[in-house]
Amino acid sequence: MITFFGKIRRKLADDNNILKYTRYAVGEILLVVIGILIALQINNWNEERQTIIKEKSYLRSIYQDLKTDLGNIENNIEKLSNQYAIGFRVLNSLEQKETIRIDSATLATNIGWELTQIIPVERKENTWDGLKVRGSETLIFGDSLKVLLNNFYGDFDLNIERFNQLPKKVREDLRLETGKCHDYNSVKGVYENGINSYGEFSPYLRFCILSNDKIPALIGAVSLSCIVNIGLQKELKKEVENVISYMENQFHFLQKKT
Repeated sequence: MITFFGKIRRKLADDNNILKYTRYAVGEILLVVIGILIALQINNWNEERQTIIKEKSYLRSIYQDLKTDLGNIENNIEKLSNQYAIGFRVLNSLEQKETIRIDSATLATNIGWELTQIIPVERKENTWDGLKVRGSETLIFGDSLKVLLNNFYGDFDLNIERFNQLPKKVREDLRLETGKCHDYNSVKGVYENGINSYGEFSPYLRFCILSNDKIPALIGAVSLSCIVNIGLQKELKKEVENVISYMENQFHFLQKKT
């Protein structure tokens, strides 16, 4: 092919036909330029296609992360609500406002286990966190979605930080104080006074708890923290549901089975 074009150029030069040679040269340059432009266009198209594929992959992953977060938040609300109900019942029982008193074993379980359980208000590092760490948020198109994600996870992290500052410590303190009512020496002392500490309605545990001013106060603090955090978790639930709804409306492929 090169030889063929070379012969043509030589013939034009031999014929001293400068105009024809110039036209041919210009045409050859135009063909090269057009070829380069087509190659660049194809390359740009491939890059754009790969970017769209990558963005869809990240969007699907973020969407699934949000679904997981929603499930965890709903689980937190359920556990906190259950803990609040138990705390309310225990306080009423201790103050003898209930017609049926809680037996000693149930009371011990309620206070020593259910009320001292640390609700796992937490979240794992996810796709959006990874993109932000790498400075790759630009892979997600649409500023509105970025704002929604940043606001939600910002509020989520703040809620986790607040929970770990006080409510978690209150539960740990309650477990410590309640443990004192299971001390062997204390039980032995009650026996020596002729009180059966293992009866169904044994006054021992109740007496021990009531004699420790810290325990009812801590139970009340746990109950109060439940109320506050249920409200915060419900706000987070609304927020994450809004983000999920926005993504479903904007990116219909998210709801299709892959």
